Amino acid sequence: MEKEICWNITTRCNQNCKYCHRFLNILDLSYDENINILNNIAKSGVTNITWTGGEALLLNGIDNLLKTSYDKGIKNKIITNGKLLTSERIDKIYKYLDSITLSIDSINDDINGSLGRGENHFKKIKEILDYIKKKEYAVKVRINSVVCKNNINSFCDLTNFLNNYDIYSWRIFKFMPLREKAVINKESLDISSSDYDDVVKYIKSNSNIKNIDTRVEEDMEKKYVLILANGDIVITNKGNDKKIGNALNDSLNLYL
Repeated sequence: MEKEICWNITTRCNQNCKYCHRFLNILDLSYDENINILNNIAKSGVTNITWTGGEALLLNGIDNLLKTSYDKGIKNKIITNGKLLTSERIDKIYKYLDSITLSIDSINDDINGSLGRGENHFKKIKEILDYIKKKEYAVKVRINSVVCKNNINSFCDLTNFLNNYDIYSWRIFKFMPLREKAVINKESLDISSSDYDDVVKYIKSNSNIKNIDTRVEEDMEKKYVLILANGDIVITNKGNDKKIGNALNDSLNLYL
């Protein structure tokens, strides 16, 4: 399986999701250092980058990094909770993006609040989807959802909502107690594999989205090579993260 570069370019986030397994407390690099990493990625022949965090849109200079990456012929995919994605910002960056992935786990904001999404998360996601639909922008819209104990019964309503939009793909994650907050909240959020499979089966039977992808912990370990906010290159094996290099100085050809 071909590895995918997933660049966790900042650990900072403006939400506090209880199931999140992002790395924490790593300082951002400077803009010039991130440009150096981007140059190394391009030299390695990588043609796709998934930009994430934390919340990638919090990073100073991220819009220019996306443009530079696009100019190098790289397809950019960004994962965002949408909180900073105003209509003006969509207008500015959509042309540099192959896809925008929006994270939403429920249309019920009580559930979203219980998961740490903050207030009005559903309203914000709806505004973004409505705006992209209105403008008919040529950017793929993807959805990420995490299935956990808090929202396991809310996917009927979420499926019906998403059926109103031209969604390119829907990636459905099983809650993963992989690291950090997800480990702390395992007992209150964990679900069985059979319960997860039932949710996936329902979505596949009732959604008009053609591309339904599933993700469990083993998939994350096999598919992704991670670049962290400090440039460290990390792979995960059996729940353990291992640093194998640093993208500021090392050729990524060694790891792909």
